[in-house]
Amino acid sequence: MSEGFGFKEKLMHLGSEFPLVDRDLQKRAEWIINETGIENFLKQNGKYLDIGTGKGHIIQRVLEDMTEQGTPLQIYTSIDIADKPLRKVQQREKKRQEGLENAVDTKNPINFVWAEADALPFKNGSLDGVSFIFALHHMPKDTLSKVLQEANRVTKEDGMVFIVEDLVDNEEQRKITKEMDRKLNWESKDEDHSYNSDQGWRDYFAAEGLEVMDKKFFDSESGVKHGFYALNKKKPELESV
Repeated sequence: MSEGFGFKEKLMHLGSEFPLVDRDLQKRAEWIINETGIENFLKQNGKYLDIGTGKGHIIQRVLEDMTEQGTPLQIYTSIDIADKPLRKVQQREKKRQEGLENAVDTKNPINFVWAEADALPFKNGSLDGVSFIFALHHMPKDTLSKVLQEANRVTKEDGMVFIVEDLVDNEEQRKITKEMDRKLNWESKDEDHSYNSDQGWRDYFAAEGLEVMDKKFFDSESGVKHGFYALNKKKPELESV
């Protein structure tokens, strides 16, 4: 159990098991998947990792969708330090895996691991892709570079990194975005966030050897702006003779 999974997180987790809350989280997962189009970039039989997976609804839905489309993934591991997949999510994933050759441990079918984003327990170039879905802005600014370096390290040369983030261009947007974060995550008014603009995020990616292959912008009903980035690893420049 992670030290980050404290009393507040356990209370939120327990409340999220209620059918109405679980259903709302499923709808939100479907909305994020549809708006980003992330499934269009995933390879059949691919190995993927989601960092900051929360209660697991998005990844479980992706696994389900890809199986229904006839392009199942081999695995989509989930990690977090302050949350874990709901029991209902684990049950849905267990049901999805019934009869599959690549079924995972029945006690943890979503394949969740407590792990730090800046020290990933994976070998170099072992994954087809890594995703951060509204996770980076919850991490301290002084760790973002290391986190992106780690994502780059574990991704294959032809793999991808997927990032979904809030976009903040001015103080009014920062205020709206912070208020929504506070409500959704039961945060205090003093909670710090690593918000950034579209250009700010792209500068971070470029600095860590990641280039934008595709991007998409969308807004939530609350007025918060979001961006989806599909990133490739930069190819090393050839030295001129």
